Formats: sequence, structure tokens, C-alpha cells
Amino acid sequence: MRMIACAATMFATTLPAFAAGASDDLSLHDNPPRALLVEHAELLVVDQPSGQTKGFLTIWNGTDGEMRLSSVASETFRSVSTLSSQPADDVSQQRRFEDFVPIPAHAELRMQPNGIRLLLGDPVSDMTGRQADRLTLMFDDGTKLEVIAKIVSSRDELVRHHHGQVEADPG
Repeated sequence: MRMIACAATMFATTLPAFAAGASDDLSLHDNPPRALLVEHAELLVVDQPSGQTKGFLTIWNGTDGEMRLSSVASETFRSVSTLSSQPADDVSQQRRFEDFVPIPAHAELRMQPNGIRLLLGDPVSDMTGRQADRLTLMFDDGTKLEVIAKIVSSRDELVRHHHGQVEADPG
């Protein structure tokens, strides 16, 4: 029995990492899995004076309870925080993850340029020529997902995606 529980736990924690690469599978939209998974992960690296990179994730919570993203770690960046634009005055503010990154049961969190997004800074190496970065997402219940984030250099390259809808404008 213990081996079955261990195998099930290993499968549950590794499935999302593999599923993140399978985001173009149309069956995800017709019959969403009953699991927590990252459908898209992208880092927008723009040549700007701040030297900071913005990250965009699409996370599907197919579980029966709310999940809260509590932290994100990067292989390439020492600093990862969340950033949110306030609708009233469009001023961007950094906040703790748990303050505003809940994902309700059977719902999706879609980060986008004019909403919640990641702010990555203090790179450990030059980003030139890099095509991807490994991110580790931690949730408040201890769930840990590792995903590969594609590195893009233009907002036009960001995936335009949302469950159950025609491809939407990311901005």
C-alpha cells in the first residue's frame, strides 16, 4: 500500500511538469484534467534599463479546492516576485504571492501584461542566447511544480490562450 501511495504521489508531482509542454493538446480544453498544472510558462526579456524580466504563467487548477501560489524560484534569476497593475490608477505594485494569487477550484489563473505577472531580476548569468528557464512553483499546501518557461523577446510572441474561449489578446 505504501508503494502505491508513493507512486501516486510521484505521478501527481511529475505530471504537471510534463503537461506544461502539452498545452497545445485540444483535449485539455474539452475535458480539463482534475489536477494542478501549468499550461503555459513564458518569460518576456526586453532590452530595457531596469534589466528586469516579466513572467507569464497559465495555471489550471482542476482540483476540488482553492490553491494559492506561494512562491516561484528560477534557475536564472535570484529574485522573483509578483507584480499587479491596479485598475483604478494603473500603478504597478509588487506584493507577496499569497496576497493575491489564489486559484479557485476548477479555474485558471492567466497572467498577462496588464494584470498579475511575475517580475524577475538579478540574473545569475547573461540571458543572451537562452531559450528557456526552469521555474519551480510552490503552493501553500506544499505542492511543487517544475516547469520550463520559454524565453521570448516581444509581447507579440506571448501565447494567447484562455480555457473555453477563442484565443485572446494577451495585452
